[in-house]
Amino acid sequence: MFSSVIKAAAVASFLFGAPALADNLGKPTLFKDGLSPHVNDEFMQYMPSTPSTNGAWSWGWIPQRCADEANRADPPLSLYDFEVFNVQYEDCEEAWIFCRHTQAQLTQSQLIDYFGRLPVHERQSVSYVIGVPGGGSAYEIGGLVVFQGATASVSVFQHEVGHAVDAYNNADGTSSSTKEFLDAIDGDTCVPDDYANSSNVEDYTQVGVLLMYNTVVPGGLDKIGADYSCLSKQLAVVAARQQAAMELGGTCTWRQTYGEVISMGPASGNNKRAIGPKPIMNLVPGHPLAIEKDINRGGAVTHYGEVESNKTADALAAQKQKEWNAVAKHRAVRRSI
Repeated sequence: MFSSVIKAAAVASFLFGAPALADNLGKPTLFKDGLSPHVNDEFMQYMPSTPSTNGAWSWGWIPQRCADEANRADPPLSLYDFEVFNVQYEDCEEAWIFCRHTQAQLTQSQLIDYFGRLPVHERQSVSYVIGVPGGGSAYEIGGLVVFQGATASVSVFQHEVGHAVDAYNNADGTSSSTKEFLDAIDGDTCVPDDYANSSNVEDYTQVGVLLMYNTVVPGGLDKIGADYSCLSKQLAVVAARQQAAMELGGTCTWRQTYGEVISMGPASGNNKRAIGPKPIMNLVPGHPLAIEKDINRGGAVTHYGEVESNKTADALAAQKQKEWNAVAKHRAVRRSI
């Protein structure tokens, strides 16, 4: 079974402040046991992972933003213990950058698989995907998503990526802080679960999880086993602002810009290990897909507890990734993105 989000406002600690944050909504909940037990089996069935290939960076180089999150940990994580790799999904001409600590509970194939199950028009709001060791928590900060510990769950990935979509999907700003959504909360008689009650921001992303179910599962929310009409106004606002990005298929239409690449430290150049040329970032201002966004936002850490993944599905995903890479082995692994 998948564990649900720990249901207390206190579990969300903030690295950056969220705009127009309405705490403690005080609403009845649709599901007292969280959303994960009600959605994840169907997500795994109806949200297949996007075919991809991946290639490792030369050891010794790391994106500045991955380094920033490693240094933010308590205690800080050694940059030397990270593996950095590009993932080229078939639905976007530019790769995503993944940074994984060697002791992270999430494997490389799990990070690629679960992120790749989300629609490309949601994924495009994310720049970097990071996996680090931890007790089962995650956060999104400025379009970067960090998964700490065993968090292999489509609903977890949807929730965290959903924060980036909330912030960046619409030109008029953060959707969860609009008057329309705040009025919808006031006009409805429930929210999805106890964690959604912690703030309008968390409520928006949890409503987004339900909307994803309604979008991809045949029969939609009528099959979920609860009367969701109590949050119909919230669903309508999220649908108006985000549902187009939830449709499976299509190709990326924009991407977050990437930042600097730095050395992991002095040891990366002391001849103990070979170090290749510094990777070149293609997604910079001037690239036809690149759009600069405000990254000084986000950072609420959600504690999920240890999530038990579907081991059969994980093994199948790892095998598929090997096959996709084998098909592409005649091409040189891209060293620049």
